[in-house]
Amino acid sequence: MSVLELRGIDKHYGGPPVVQGVSLTVDAGETVALIGPNGAGKTTLFSVMAGEQTPDAGSVHLFGQDVTRAGARRLARSGVARTFQVARCFPTMSVERNVVLACDAAAGRHRRFWAGPSRPDDAVDEALTAAGLQGRRTTTGAALSQGDRKNLEIAMATVQRPRLLLLDEPTAGMAPEDLPRTIGILRDLRRERPELAVVVTAHDMDVVFALADRVVLMAGGRVVLDDRPEVVRDAPQTREIYLGGSRTGERA
Repeated sequence: MSVLELRGIDKHYGGPPVVQGVSLTVDAGETVALIGPNGAGKTTLFSVMAGEQTPDAGSVHLFGQDVTRAGARRLARSGVARTFQVARCFPTMSVERNVVLACDAAAGRHRRFWAGPSRPDDAVDEALTAAGLQGRRTTTGAALSQGDRKNLEIAMATVQRPRLLLLDEPTAGMAPEDLPRTIGILRDLRRERPELAVVVTAHDMDVVFALADRVVLMAGGRVVLDDRPEVVRDAPQTREIYLGGSRTGERA
């Protein structure tokens, strides 16, 4: 079943197109990685998927419905959750309260920031445990390491029980020793929720090839390759456009 379908997406900001004629389908249970050099159009395309940008041409379909002009709020209510390259949380609030608020938002509840449940919902406990943050639940967001902030954001996204999860550089700025834990968290998520569709952008090839079922290589706003990870890894276009001759597994 197709969860997300992009048809002929164009986007520009008054100059040359940033995204040109991109068509892409993501199925239920599939993890698709977007890779490419800086300026390839990945961030813009990701924002279109999330409803934060409206394309100048083409259409976006979610679960078979045209949502091209629906906006981010409606997409979130329809089962889309996302993380950001620079992790976003409430820095003065505890880890637990951040996840509670994300859970409330998904359920349409509007709890006052200073109020809270006498005990967290089971969904909150589950999200904290999955993200390895049970022991940090009273820690403020500001006091977390970069790796834990990124994992907190993953918990805030997954507690919403999305059907489509958009992960923007989920390991960006993370210490090397934190990478295996975050990759493990995302692998466990895929195993526990086999119906979940995931789109991930990443520069770290270890992350891409550890998680993706398909890899989409972009350059100049266009899709250059869309295939299995090993096919994209070994393609000459990948080495020329993205890896710059470096060995697969090195960060680019």
